[in-house]
Amino acid sequence: METIIVNSDGTQTNERTGRTIQPQPSEHHEYDAKADIWIDARTLDSVKAATWERIKQVRALAESADFVCCGAMYQADKDRIVGAAQLALMAQAAGQPYSIDWILSDNTNLTLDAAGMIAVGAALGAHVAEAFAIALQLRGQIAAATSFEELDAIVWPVQGDA
Repeated sequence: METIIVNSDGTQTNERTGRTIQPQPSEHHEYDAKADIWIDARTLDSVKAATWERIKQVRALAESADFVCCGAMYQADKDRIVGAAQLALMAQAAGQPYSIDWILSDNTNLTLDAAGMIAVGAALGAHVAEAFAIALQLRGQIAAATSFEELDAIVWPVQGDA
């Protein structure tokens, strides 16, 4: 068993080698006193899993980001938009008039007819599908990665770069 000495100044020394132990490089490193080195305790598979979790969190943010339809900026309120688009489709199928006042991202009001509300629903669907397509591409990069550095480099593209 190797002994680590805690010095009065807070530094640590490996008793066997007499060398000062450098600060922990990251939260993932564990000190091997026998080898007198810090070892990254992560596995490639664990970092791949953590990278995928990180990408899924960003995907969720991308899905809920504002989107454009017919030149207007909408909040990605999935439940409200899907519900209103379904009502618009039902009204359109029944030959009934449909109108809804919608508050845009900039807090202005827009009145939509059935075709307009259906278009907003379709634009939201395309917005979400784009986020899933980006995530799928990034998941392929994660699977193909062979190093921690490659995984660290996998990031969500800036809007417009996708």
